[in-house]
Amino acid sequence: MTDVGCNVSSCTYWGKGDSCTASRIEVQSNFRGSAYMEAGTLGGANQAKTSSETACKTFKLKS
Repeated sequence: MTDVGCNVSSCTYWGKGDSCTASRIEVQSNFRGSAYMEAGTLGGANQAKTSSETACKTFKLKS
């Protein structure tokens, strides 16, 4: 798999060197109404609780 970078530290698949360790990545359109959401626009934090708070459908909250 291609190397996928990720800075969402609250994700189960967040790995060393800010890389995604998931075996499969699912990406969806990130168009929300009249504005686009970009990765890293969560109020300056790298935490998320749901995949809708990221641009990645693969997100799974660390337990």
